[in-house]
Amino acid sequence: MTVIFRLFNRKDKITDKNFEQLYKLYRLPFINFAIKYFSVDEEKANDIYHDSFIALIKNIKEGKYKEQHASIKTYLFAIGKNLLCKEVHRKEEQLLPFEYFKSLDDPEWDKALDTARELIAEADTTCNKVLQLFYWEKASMKEIARQMGYSSEDVAKNKKMSCLRRMTFELQKRLNEQDIYYKLKK
Repeated sequence: MTVIFRLFNRKDKITDKNFEQLYKLYRLPFINFAIKYFSVDEEKANDIYHDSFIALIKNIKEGKYKEQHASIKTYLFAIGKNLLCKEVHRKEEQLLPFEYFKSLDDPEWDKALDTARELIAEADTTCNKVLQLFYWEKASMKEIARQMGYSSEDVAKNKKMSCLRRMTFELQKRLNEQDIYYKLKK
């Protein structure tokens, strides 16, 4: 990677081919990472990779990236992860409120709620505490960071998103195993 970094420090040697090689090098690993951990489709993962790569190049040219702090791959994935978190958060804000589901007249709903309660009871205590603080106690990210001993609001936000993704994925898996499938009706 130091060879790639040196190319960016020698502005006269940067070519479209260098950018293209670097772009192709991490594209597929990033897309697989995004699909696996953030449940986005391939097209969205590709768009976010493209935006991340542009931000990486801009940061390198502006001197914001220092190789001794992180590898190019780590730095690129960190940019991408932040963009993915924003995308997931944006999607969450578009979901219908819980009250909508409570009004559904569906005999499977009670079974689904029981499954969700079981999952919450089984979850690790850190995730339980973070989600409880955010959703039940309506604590701010600053307050969650303080109570959980995290270094910043961003750490608390990332932990909440990670816990929510894990819980959602596991709940969906368990509901599917029981042949319970919910689709929002428009």
